[in-house]
Amino acid sequence: MRSKTVRIASSHIITTCATAAAILLFVALGSRVVSQAFGAVSVGDASGTLSAAFLLNIAIILFGWRRSKDLKEALDAYDAAARLADRNANTDPTTGLSNRRELVRALDDALGARSGIFLVLDLDHFKRVNDLHGHLAGDKVLRLVADAAREAAPASACCARTGGDEFAILLPEASAAEGEAVAQRIVERMAVPSTIEGAQILVTASIGLTDLAGCKDDETALRQSDVALYAAKRSGRNGFAWFDEELEREISDRLKLEEEIRSGIKAGEFVPFFQPLVDLDSRQIIGFEALARWRSPGGVLLEADCFIEAAERTGLVGPLTLSVIEQALKEARGWPADLKLAVNVSPVQFRDPTLAEQILKLLSETGFPPSRLEIEITEGTLLEDRDQVMTIIMSLKNVGVSISLDDFGTGYASLAQVNRLPLDRIKIDKSFITTIVKSEQTAAIVNTIAGLGHNLDVPITAEGVESEQIRSALANFGCSEAQGWLFGRAISGDAVRTFLSMGRGDSEKGAEAFPPDAAASKRKANRRW
Repeated sequence: MRSKTVRIASSHIITTCATAAAILLFVALGSRVVSQAFGAVSVGDASGTLSAAFLLNIAIILFGWRRSKDLKEALDAYDAAARLADRNANTDPTTGLSNRRELVRALDDALGARSGIFLVLDLDHFKRVNDLHGHLAGDKVLRLVADAAREAAPASACCARTGGDEFAILLPEASAAEGEAVAQRIVERMAVPSTIEGAQILVTASIGLTDLAGCKDDETALRQSDVALYAAKRSGRNGFAWFDEELEREISDRLKLEEEIRSGIKAGEFVPFFQPLVDLDSRQIIGFEALARWRSPGGVLLEADCFIEAAERTGLVGPLTLSVIEQALKEARGWPADLKLAVNVSPVQFRDPTLAEQILKLLSETGFPPSRLEIEITEGTLLEDRDQVMTIIMSLKNVGVSISLDDFGTGYASLAQVNRLPLDRIKIDKSFITTIVKSEQTAAIVNTIAGLGHNLDVPITAEGVESEQIRSALANFGCSEAQGWLFGRAISGDAVRTFLSMGRGDSEKGAEAFPPDAAASKRKANRRW
């Protein structure tokens, strides 16, 4: 574009000069013709004619000079505008580094040579800086990262900010050792606290590296460096890691699982299964716990351990859990009125301030009595925003919903926290229950938790009861309720409905007392175990 403008300007100057020359030639020829046509003239007339021609020539020259000057000024202004536009198009305005567009251009050049090291950098927990100190402080941190990259990388490197708190460094023709040296210098520089806006701020960095020799295009380089960055994050952050093909396969499988979960929620593949809750003294069923199951397209029934972590990681646990709860409420509203329903809620869901409203809406839409619903929270919930968690819990309790602390003993709950929470039940994790008859230490822990429940006037439920010997020991400790394979495995809603409609007699067969099929004995009883 610029060369085209130069050609146009030059053409204008040439045209102006040619015009001036043509006029001069015309004047000269015109004077000669007039002289020849009218013969000799006086000396005074000739002198006047020459004077007029001279002045006309001067005017034409001045006109051409002024025109060329205007064109030069216009060309200079265009050059300045072109340089500014080029800088804006290829430079990040906050840090002064190259932007993603310029990085990709440089990356394409380096890939042509099939040599060099590519690094991607991501700040650890950068959002906290903006939240605690404001975006002005956040921008200053970004400029510190830019300075660290410039200082650590050689002059031939392309340092870029690719967006947010993400940066990239291209080291053309660098070796692996040189790439690691650059990464190490940046990590060490960022590990030193800085004073920004009057506050001490420490933001560490995680870096992923890949060798361009193994990359066929810029998309491959970017993907491999992202995989390496994930490895650096997973290994504890504040460090660097190289691309690994096995890790890439793992990530690919994880992404595939996440997409299948997303599709499964839309298709209604996640359903509740129900495991009985039993009173240890009377051996009667007092309710059921709804457990999420995934009926995969391949026909396999997957338990929650296979998908809950992935659902939490991707933010899908909210819609998944609410879908399962809604189905469970619709199923349980047809049960006898003395049976309660317990459902699990992930700690991740407590980050949503509207969680209580969503659950209350489901209760209203399904017509399920709030007094028969028990929400189970894990100790991990206590690590979330405590004020928000308490607000959600109290909103649920105010309408009659019960709250139980699930998997107690495996997380972060302290006795002080338990005492402050408005709990209606404490459930001891099955990892303690399954070993109480083998370990005196574990038995002592369970006995202590049972005593805590008595002191707080909170019932204690034991999970994972698999034998009569364990049931007897728990009864001696004072646990009030239990669940586990001794009393029955989780079964579908249809199977529960059939079981409740037929009734069951007493049995000492443990898990066999709760069959999932409808061909069991039709003897009527009072749902005792």
